[in-house]
Amino acid sequence: MKIAVLSDVHGNFSALQAVVTDIARRGGVNEVINLGNMVSGPLMPLQTAHFLMRQNWLQIAGNHDPQVLQVAAGERSTSDAFAAGELDDPSRWWLAALQDSLDARLHTGELWKERLGAEVALCHGTPRSTVEYLLETAEGEGIRTALAPEIAERLSNCVPPHVRLLACGHSHIPRVVRLTTGLLIVNPGAVGMPAYDVSRAHPLSSYHRVENGSPDAHYAIAEKVDGQWHAALISVPYDAEAAAHLAARNGRHDWAHALRTGYMPRLL
Repeated sequence: MKIAVLSDVHGNFSALQAVVTDIARRGGVNEVINLGNMVSGPLMPLQTAHFLMRQNWLQIAGNHDPQVLQVAAGERSTSDAFAAGELDDPSRWWLAALQDSLDARLHTGELWKERLGAEVALCHGTPRSTVEYLLETAEGEGIRTALAPEIAERLSNCVPPHVRLLACGHSHIPRVVRLTTGLLIVNPGAVGMPAYDVSRAHPLSSYHRVENGSPDAHYAIAEKVDGQWHAALISVPYDAEAAAHLAARNGRHDWAHALRTGYMPRLL
């Protein structure tokens, strides 16, 4: 079993195309899973949604996907509002169906077991929340690597012992961690957005920046070899400058800077 793991496309269709091309070039992938946050952002949400709708991938929703659909127009974030204004009815129905198909907290539905096996589980953030980091902890104006007790607490009573591979996203930071229990946790990083900040106005978190420091598109490949799960984090170059120009044309110079550099601009 060889699985390509994607997350956090955020409407960056060019980056998504580069990742899909790289997956095909490597060959041998049995399944592709997409861990959510499909369209939010000032780039190409409609084209991204239409492409993802056509794929026979296993896809779950992130935190931004329901916000694009459900948050009142005047209360959406700028990125969610842009995506909401670009989507058509079929893409909205598709996003809504993702919500309907998602088990609470951790997806272990029969279709998923049939295609991935019982050892593999997926979540966007943590098994208990789409807006919580699993492998990182916000601290000050940045994030740090989560400590083992923090990870254990976020997984407590959520992951059955037969699960040996847990794929998560949300933080946009590529990382692989193997716990002392043998559970392998894979965060592929972000396909489409290498850095972002959490607003001081966010009701659930203090202001902080998340930056992976590279303009590349990121994904991962997980593979079971001789009874053990292995994972590789992959960085794919694409025309990030063109994506940055598009973000700037759509009024998002913060996104343009992040797409070019992998870092958020510093506030004066």
